[in-house]
This record gives sequence, C-alpha cells and structure tokens, in this order.
Amino acid sequence: MDPLLKLNDKAGGRKRRGDASGGRIPAQLRHQRIMSAFHQNGFVSVTDIAAKIGVSTMTIRRDLVLLEREGMITRTHGGAIAAMESERTAVDDEESIFDLRLAKNANAKSAIARAAVALVEPALSVGLDAGTTILTSAQQLAGRTDLRIFTNNLRAALTLAGMGSPVYILGGEVRAPELSVVGSAAIEILKSHFLDMVFIGVSSIDENGLYDFSPEDTEVKRAFIDSASRVVVLCDASKFDRRALARIDALEIVDILVTDQAPPPGLAAALEAARVQVIVAGNDTAEPPAR
Repeated sequence: MDPLLKLNDKAGGRKRRGDASGGRIPAQLRHQRIMSAFHQNGFVSVTDIAAKIGVSTMTIRRDLVLLEREGMITRTHGGAIAAMESERTAVDDEESIFDLRLAKNANAKSAIARAAVALVEPALSVGLDAGTTILTSAQQLAGRTDLRIFTNNLRAALTLAGMGSPVYILGGEVRAPELSVVGSAAIEILKSHFLDMVFIGVSSIDENGLYDFSPEDTEVKRAFIDSASRVVVLCDASKFDRRALARIDALEIVDILVTDQAPPPGLAAALEAARVQVIVAGNDTAEPPAR
C-alpha cells in the first residue's frame, strides 16, 4: 500500500462498526478495496463488500455508480462485473483511481518512460508534473545523481528523495487522489525558475491540443511549460483522439511527444504541422521534423 494512503487507512479505520455513511473511510480507500475484491473474484456483491469494508450497502451502491462512470466496472443486479472496453466514451469527464490508472497499460508506460529518460542529458534541470507515466519516469530517473529535479508530484518526490539528485517540491495545496501540489504558490515558484526540460503527462490528446482531467493540475502544467526550454509530453496510445475536461494548450507548445504507438493519421498530420517530434518507444527510426 502507498505509505501516504496508509495514514488515511489508519485514520479511517477507527470506529468502523456502525458507520452507516462510510464517511470515516476515505472514498479512495473504499474504491481500492472494492476493486481488489473484484479482481480476486471477478464479481462484487453489494452486501458482501459492504460487510467486508464495514459500511452500508447504500454507500457501496454509490461507490459502484462512481466506478461505473470511471469505466472500471459494469453494475448488475446485486453487484458488478467487468466493464467492456467498448463502453468507454470518447470524452473522459471523471478521474480514475490513481493506482488503477498506474496499472493500466503499465508496459506501455514503462517503455515510454525509458525512451523519455534517455533524452535527459547530464546536468540538466528537469521538471516533472503529475501523472502515472510521469511517476514511472521518476522511478527510472532514481539512479541519476547529476540532475536538479523540480516537481509538484508528491509520489515522484518520495521516489526520488535521497537517491542522489536534489529534488525540489513546489509549495501549495495537495490535491487527491493524484497527490499533486496545485495553486498559485506552485505557479509563482515556477515563474522564478528556468528549467532545461519538463515532462508533461496528459489525460488525452487530439488534433486541437492536450487535455487533463483537472483544471487545477492544468494550471501548473502550463506554468511548467512556460518555464521550460524543452517540453516533452508523455502519452500512451490509449489517449489518442480523446478529450478530457481541461485543455492544457495547443500542440505547438510541444517539442517532443513520446508514445508507444504511431498516432493515427489525423493526429499524426496535426503533430507534423505543429513541428512536434514523435518518438515511438522501441522505435529508433523516429526523425524530428524541421523546426
């Protein structure tokens, strides 16, 4: 279990008996337990999981509604089964549980992270924003001792702290479940620094630009972009031709897109027009467009 979430588990674990609302157990923790039971059994019964967690069946039904909106499950009479991929919409308006998103397309994210980290030359100042692929990149940067790393990603900061390169965490409000630091303080810190390179995670990308689930995270992403000499966007192919709630910026602000599959024709043409270098992880033949 994530050590940061473990603290919440202890706090939420007090006096569970008779807690009809489930409010003492954080929603994120309830959702993790529901999905854990689901992956073990292939089916979740409302009454069984309510008894196991120690909350009311009404609370579990509300949780299942939210998880269904996330595209994680499909509700049935008395419980839930696996969601069909075809049921996912082309517009994402809800943020998935972080740990589940981290596990999704894990191999692609690892390949993308390796390709991205290979771009980091010695002695650079590097910005890491929030996101699952960014965290995977942080794990692969942990062996570097020659960098200065700035991040609003508490998970990445914990991964990198004490590993060799100094890590600077931005100040501001911590936003769950991403555990990202957001707000005007974080933005002001970035305005006073120059970064050689930033890694930006996105929720989706199409011909009109980059998108994220959170307006608050989006503001910090823009500040990272404005502070950087080189902008590297990390995005697996499942996010192509989709839109999330908040638009980050146009494709023209991107220097390099690192992904795991070649973009579809329409998006590929838009990226070429925006003079974005596309690196397909595991494909060493990618050539940068003329700039």
